[in-house]
Amino acid sequence: MGLDDPLSRASETDPAAAWMPVFQSLGLPAYRVRVEGRIASIIAPHEDFARLLDPAVRSVLVKHGKALGYLFVTLDMG
Repeated sequence: MGLDDPLSRASETDPAAAWMPVFQSLGLPAYRVRVEGRIASIIAPHEDFARLLDPAVRSVLVKHGKALGYLFVTLDMG
């Protein structure tokens, strides 16, 4: 990956910043996002998991993560 790809830029700063627009568009709070290699982990309280795993929401989050260059998008139970 080059220096101009979205994943490199997001990893250099706050990884959650690259996720804020999609969280906002889905009416979600500003979750923290932890990056480990090519895995993005959305850190959310367990009571939000049902909403995040709703197929309509999940597909948007996974598609966004893949567009940023991540291989996996996971939920972190904190």
